[in-house]
Amino acid sequence: MSAVEYFKQNKGFDRLIADMAALYTRHGRVYGAVRLANPTAEEEKCLSEFFERDYFDQALIRISLGDFARQLKKKFDIKFEALLMQYPGKYSEVAPASRKDAFAEEITKTLLPKYEDTCAGPWLAELATYTRRTYKVWIQQYVNEPAKVLSLINKIAELLVNLPVNKGAKQLVPLTKFSAQFLGSPYELDIFDTDGEYNALFLRALAHHFSVALPCNIEDTIALYLKAGLLTGGILCHVAVQGVDNSDTAQIFTLDNIASKTIKSQAGKVFVIENPQVFASVAERLRGINCTIVSPMGSHSPAFLLLLEQLCKQGDTIYYAGNMDYKGLAQADKLFLKFGKQFVPWRYSKEDYELAISDGLLPDEKKNLSMHHDDLALVLSQMRKRGKAANAMPLVPLLVQDVIGLIRMRSCGEV
Repeated sequence: MSAVEYFKQNKGFDRLIADMAALYTRHGRVYGAVRLANPTAEEEKCLSEFFERDYFDQALIRISLGDFARQLKKKFDIKFEALLMQYPGKYSEVAPASRKDAFAEEITKTLLPKYEDTCAGPWLAELATYTRRTYKVWIQQYVNEPAKVLSLINKIAELLVNLPVNKGAKQLVPLTKFSAQFLGSPYELDIFDTDGEYNALFLRALAHHFSVALPCNIEDTIALYLKAGLLTGGILCHVAVQGVDNSDTAQIFTLDNIASKTIKSQAGKVFVIENPQVFASVAERLRGINCTIVSPMGSHSPAFLLLLEQLCKQGDTIYYAGNMDYKGLAQADKLFLKFGKQFVPWRYSKEDYELAISDGLLPDEKKNLSMHHDDLALVLSQMRKRGKAANAMPLVPLLVQDVIGLIRMRSCGEV
């Protein structure tokens, strides 16, 4: 007796197979479990015989699709998908090569030939190959609205091809303008609308295009859009600056401000202080001094990084006084790798650490942390030895003294 004949003759399987087919349709693979509430006597008998278990006198029976598939293979040497294909009625329409394969085949036939010689080709190839996990939501939508989903994917591919950075644009393009040009509405692409039709898929396409991890927060998302040459509404990214635009008071610049203007430092040096409280104290003491002081306000946001890139392109030297903890050292070392000789660790020494040391204990983490800059490596060694956190406020007089000294040396032509 074949598997199909066996299940057709035993009506106690009808509800089980219908529920399993629906679950398979939803996920496009053998996954999950179905629950039979208030099973009939015939269902209890059929399931007990098939699984060789006691399913009698139960108010709810839970059956895993994986368990069913394994028992099916054991008893009839047939796969779950093959059973659905051979089963009479609507189930045979669900299974042929699974929705995943149909979705991938459509992309391969319809879209890949159109974009295979463009930067969108590799992304489409990934979409066709790794649809099961990464793009499951689009497979599910494809079953009900294939034309709409293919049109959406085609639009995303078009956006990739026309990214400002791929077109050689020298200036950042506002996201609203880009969206209006290629999607017809300035509101189609909105990084703050996580339920937007284009947003999630476009972000995945960008991450693949630039070979980076999918952003998990808004600042990383904004940074990825910047990499693509797109300027988003960056009001959440801000940086404090004193000593620019003929002003000796601290100003707050957003990402939009920095992208739309050229910010020039004074004296060819920029003094970065990560801790906002330390920055405020140092900035107050240096009012009237010809210097530029910057604070990322505790976060290396896209606005902060874009500002440093602008200043380094002008030939400025970046003096960086960051937090003396594991995270602060890691951020400082990352900036050193990015800006090279133009980045100078500031007040990172064993003596500075000892002066700023506090009673608080450092968290027991970052065991494998290593530094590329020698000064940072020495401080890391001392921090591990002492195991205590640092409070940078005692360094304020030294930071002020350093700035004044460096500015005077510059004015005297010694630096």
